Amino acid sequence: MKRFIFSFLLAASLFSCKKNKCEDDRCDIQAAYAHNATKQTITQGVWGTVSMMEGNCMPVIDPNNTTCKHCPVKRSVRIYEYTLQSQATPVTNNSIFYTSFQTNLITEVMTDEEGFFQATLPAGRYSIAILEDGKLYVNITDGMSGLNPVDIQNGPVKFNVSMTYKAVF
Repeated sequence: MKRFIFSFLLAASLFSCKKNKCEDDRCDIQAAYAHNATKQTITQGVWGTVSMMEGNCMPVIDPNNTTCKHCPVKRSVRIYEYTLQSQATPVTNNSIFYTSFQTNLITEVMTDEEGFFQATLPAGRYSIAILEDGKLYVNITDGMSGLNPVDIQNGPVKFNVSMTYKAVF
């Protein structure tokens, strides 16, 4: 039995990759965007990638000398009727996190490990929020104070969400 456990642990260490290499491969956001585009199968609605930016993301002279990471993440994506800031309850002194929306939830989908999501929706205007630690994350508004707005007309619409609250710019 001890030999089996030792053999298993040895094999696992040989076939696993170093943490930084795996993380770096997974954090190639451009590759994730390209790969996720091949997964889109809906004919009407919204699809995209949810990602997280962390660290110092200021422009740098040497791109190999940065702490900025931009990685796809697994999160719940909530799609609501088009929602204005006045129809949402913000977390105290915060303009990107909300406790609730006063509009109807249309659907909720989960991203995969590569941040990919898609939802079939009829034509219309919607607001997209990412569930983060029990709060609704929204980082874009339109000219009418609409939260993370997306317009669906004919066909699928790509809508990527980069969560940036852990990044410094």
